[in-house]
Amino acid sequence: MRKILLTSLLMLTAVATSSCSYVFNYTVSPYPSGQGGGIIDDGGMEDDGEYDIKIWCDQRISDLTKTQVGNFETASNGKYKIHLSIDELGEDSAASSMTEDVQSGADIYVFAQDQLSKLKTAGALAAITGNMRTNVEAENEKGAVDAAKIQDKLYALPFTADNGYFMMYDKSIVKEEHIHDMAKIVEDCSNAGKTINYSIFGNGFYAASYFMATGCESTWDINASNKFYQYHDNYNSEQGFIAAKGIRDLKKNNIFGASDDPSKFGKSLGACVTGIWNYQYALDAIGDNLGCCEMPNYTVDGVSYHISSFSGYKLIGVKPQTDSKKVSVCKRIARYLAGEACQTERFNVVGWGPTNKVVQGLDQVKNHPGLKALNNQKPYSKPQVQCPSSWFSSVSALTSSINADSSDGELREALASYESNLSSFLGD
Repeated sequence: MRKILLTSLLMLTAVATSSCSYVFNYTVSPYPSGQGGGIIDDGGMEDDGEYDIKIWCDQRISDLTKTQVGNFETASNGKYKIHLSIDELGEDSAASSMTEDVQSGADIYVFAQDQLSKLKTAGALAAITGNMRTNVEAENEKGAVDAAKIQDKLYALPFTADNGYFMMYDKSIVKEEHIHDMAKIVEDCSNAGKTINYSIFGNGFYAASYFMATGCESTWDINASNKFYQYHDNYNSEQGFIAAKGIRDLKKNNIFGASDDPSKFGKSLGACVTGIWNYQYALDAIGDNLGCCEMPNYTVDGVSYHISSFSGYKLIGVKPQTDSKKVSVCKRIARYLAGEACQTERFNVVGWGPTNKVVQGLDQVKNHPGLKALNNQKPYSKPQVQCPSSWFSSVSALTSSINADSSDGELREALASYESNLSSFLGD
């Protein structure tokens, strides 16, 4: 389906040669200056030539990315000949692979914003400067640009604005007047014999949502050796105790699935907490009955708290090169892939949320149910910043240790146990 859509959208075919260099057979008009980005409007050195370029990206956009690099080459009117290889390596793995071996890593790669500092410290990011930086800052939402900066230097380009989660639900199960109240959503699903896929007990990315709702934070500082050396964490606090009581209330309802998979809609699933990356799977499963909304509230001791979430951006970075011309071309390609036209195409093909302000203003983007829910959730979300990977497991273990019959004292013991483990993550 993706390949059919891609072909009809861009009206082209791509033929892979045995050497993994791609030859694109199609006719396309070059994007106007400023829309494709990186070929005409950003200046830079004279870097005409033939280049071998390796890109890492999610498998869902690998075909599209091949096409878009072909567009870049065609729009250059013979200035560049690109021999492209693409490895299907998602942003969850790209950063760790780059920091392990920068030299063998991709020339251009997509990663999550919380990995920016580690990548910069590892020497895996070429700074974006001059006219290119000026244009990137003008074209994209401020939050996305700020996410790509360290001490006011731009080290990557905004790629998507959708790295967060919200709630999807079956409108035939969950009543519209109940979508802002977790207890009522649970009641509707329970009465219908349906489950809720919300990985609050098994995945730290989601497990932190109840704690962040009450004001809990955990931030980690990284040193020049690319190691975490101190933290600021208040989960073991009165705010954390409130969140723990809320989680205890959830455990009294045995209808939660330890997954963010929405494909069971129409079978066993009544609601699901997940991100835009799963929207199409949910739509395929449930069709017109699919509803999307911001995260609901939960109530403890008569006080309501809006469930929080992580939010963030995906960025596209360029590896520094000893060949100054090659790094210049890589920056141009990354700029092109992060530009207005390519962001529009990615939204049309895979539904990813744009950072480009013009694309964000398109009716089809503003009216997309998943992106609308994600935007409504943004005021209640927290930026996903750098932290040890073990921290997510620790938060997951904390929520898993809370039971429906846990006493208040046991909740406080669980919070203290969580806190006692934090120092072991220093040096990661």
